[in-house]
Amino acid sequence: MGRKYQIISGDGHVETPPESWVKYMPEIYQDRAPRLVKLATGGEAWLIEGQPLIPNGQNITGRGPVVTEGGSYFNEDGSSAEGAGDAAQRLREQDIDGIDAEVLFPPIFASRAIENIGDKDVYRALIRAYNTFLARDYCAVAPDRLIGNGVVPTTGVEDAIAEIEFLVDNGIRSVSLHMFPNGSGFAKPEDDEFWKRSLEIGMKLSPHFGFGQFAPDMSSVGVGTGPDPFAGTIVQRVSGQPPMYNMSQIICSGALDRFPDLQFYFAEVNASWLPWGLFVIDDNYEIFKGTFDRKLERKPSEYILDHFWFGIIRDPKCVAMRDHLPFDRLMFGSDFPHSVGSYPKSKQFLDDAFDGVPDSYRSQMLLENPAKYFDLDLDADITPTPEA
Repeated sequence: MGRKYQIISGDGHVETPPESWVKYMPEIYQDRAPRLVKLATGGEAWLIEGQPLIPNGQNITGRGPVVTEGGSYFNEDGSSAEGAGDAAQRLREQDIDGIDAEVLFPPIFASRAIENIGDKDVYRALIRAYNTFLARDYCAVAPDRLIGNGVVPTTGVEDAIAEIEFLVDNGIRSVSLHMFPNGSGFAKPEDDEFWKRSLEIGMKLSPHFGFGQFAPDMSSVGVGTGPDPFAGTIVQRVSGQPPMYNMSQIICSGALDRFPDLQFYFAEVNASWLPWGLFVIDDNYEIFKGTFDRKLERKPSEYILDHFWFGIIRDPKCVAMRDHLPFDRLMFGSDFPHSVGSYPKSKQFLDDAFDGVPDSYRSQMLLENPAKYFDLDLDADITPTPEA
């Protein structure tokens, strides 16, 4: 028998030098592509149009030590550092960490850090270049173990739909949103076109720890502003906890009533806070629904428990609180190669966290939940790790 899944990480990151993916940009835009600059003090920084110089550091920590500047994608001999290599190296690193697969989120340098590029044709070309690299060069090596999240541009619904169609055509079936599909920080009616199309083509929505504006603005104490003040008001007392405001906006927009099959996975948000958050959003709803003359079809917490999934990193308390949590909607993530992750001791972290806990809980978090969300076959043999 071949190797089966034992531990699936719901949160890892592709970290790679820019030449790995900007090569897929049209030649006319090559001189606008991000590039690495070697620093006199050691390591590199990213030079990206519209941004100050961004030094490498916590994004490529690997097994450490953690640095805020001076990090490098390369070892002294020129080989790729941990977490900064190709797909084959990444599979070997999974073995070192005791895991079998990862959901892979994009680096900030191929997503958020390029949003200030003024020429949106260049910006969209960079997004397409990264998604092409992810599909063809990286995840295709072992799509059952390297579960890629593509990037959606923030230039409107039409561009967002075009990108998820490209991703599905190239074998990537999960996408990381950074803004609402309309390109802003707030839910708008035109987002419905994107939600509808994502369901039609089977695209999973996995926006890491949130998307759009993370917390409501306040025009006065406790009253949210923005396109829907009610969405901001019902998360007061817990509005600083991503992804509460994101979920509130989606709920109050009515999208989950119009599209009852919509699901979202938020990685790296942890879960120990969730019982309080569910109480607060319901409590606020009861307090303020009369003030705003708003009535939802269900309690906010009921929408959350039916439509949203959550990822933990270094949150063993949530295992101790398992009877108070929707454990059938939680996933573990190693966050490799970022600084607050558990690499190369993820298996030890999990063994400690689940010590004395019934095996059913471990199976849910590490196997059943990610398999259900990302359509993985737990009975199939997984791709073997190539030799170095």
